[in-house]
Amino acid sequence: MSGVWLVLTLLVLGLMQFLDTGLYTYIAYNLHVGGFYLGVLSATWSLIYIVSNKVFSRLADSGRNKVLLLLSSITLLLIYITLSDINALNGLILYSLHALALSAANLSLSVTILEIYDHISWNSVNAFSRIFSNFVRGSTFVLVALYSINLPPILILTTVFACMSTVVLPGIGLNVERMLFKINRDLSYVGKYLKASTALLYIHKPRDAFEYLERTWSNFNMLKPWRVLTSTVLYTMFGDLILVVLPLLMKDSVGLHGLWLSWGIGLLLTSFIIAPLISRVISTSENTDVKLMSLFILLRGIILVLLLPYIYDWSGLTTYLLLIIALSSIADFLIYNKFVEVSAGYSISNYYIAREVGSIIGSILGGLIYTLIPGVLPISVIIIAIASATLILV
Repeated sequence: MSGVWLVLTLLVLGLMQFLDTGLYTYIAYNLHVGGFYLGVLSATWSLIYIVSNKVFSRLADSGRNKVLLLLSSITLLLIYITLSDINALNGLILYSLHALALSAANLSLSVTILEIYDHISWNSVNAFSRIFSNFVRGSTFVLVALYSINLPPILILTTVFACMSTVVLPGIGLNVERMLFKINRDLSYVGKYLKASTALLYIHKPRDAFEYLERTWSNFNMLKPWRVLTSTVLYTMFGDLILVVLPLLMKDSVGLHGLWLSWGIGLLLTSFIIAPLISRVISTSENTDVKLMSLFILLRGIILVLLLPYIYDWSGLTTYLLLIIALSSIADFLIYNKFVEVSAGYSISNYYIAREVGSIIGSILGGLIYTLIPGVLPISVIIIAIASATLILV
């Protein structure tokens, strides 16, 4: 049963991630709404996600992973009830409920992984989690699009799996693994300081002392958590500037099920493409390379803008989403691992909160810019992408 809980919980998470895009695009296509409403809808989701992460963070840090997953299951059932009579107001409510459910499930899975597995395995397990949940999400998109499956059956299935996952999820107690990792990391800091202090032996030779100090501290990661979080805010922000209005850009040329099929193909292919890349990143270095992270952040921003004029049909949209999802998956993986690395896995909710702060700003700005001055969108994305990539390098 050691791996059953992980696979089952990732299955739930993949279905819930499908429902994120599925519910959003369903509302965009079936209700007569504009860019401003979609911006508010996405921003409201992010606001609820932030609040729920703050509320649930104490449960996560105290090891109440089963309680979190049970709350997620109950919320999914409420979404199913609300979806039966959808309108502009109900759309806001059910999409906000989805934020609550996903927040609880994400925290439950994250804290369980951090406690069940030793810190050496964190990167590998997180990589598998992202790849597998993407695979589930993509498969669901393809099945729903090809067989014209409605959302209510998917909601019921997700709720059932969430309840099953709550039962098999291993209970966790004290934060032993993260505590040991933090102690080990802090001791390495002390050792580094002591080693660097020996440069004082060369005080009579200032140049030699400086060279020794620089050599001692080279390749030593001093990146602070707040810088990773700020970069995360900007990273999510520039993505949502475009993605929040993407359904409106495609509504006249690609139908809803065509849009879902494009998402599905992009996610499925990405699952196979990024697996060897992420495996190579894990095997070549114990710590996440900030230069590599900056590169993927910048590439994501460039592709978001450069390929936007070529998504006027289904094939163009599929290619666009494939590239964006692939770059986003790798960048997300690197950013998350870097935050876990520099924070020792504590207050993991701050990472999710940072993402949604960026999403709130990006969603509202994206909706407003698209409505008022759409020509400014591309340059805005590039500027913010450069800022996000630069912040973790300087």
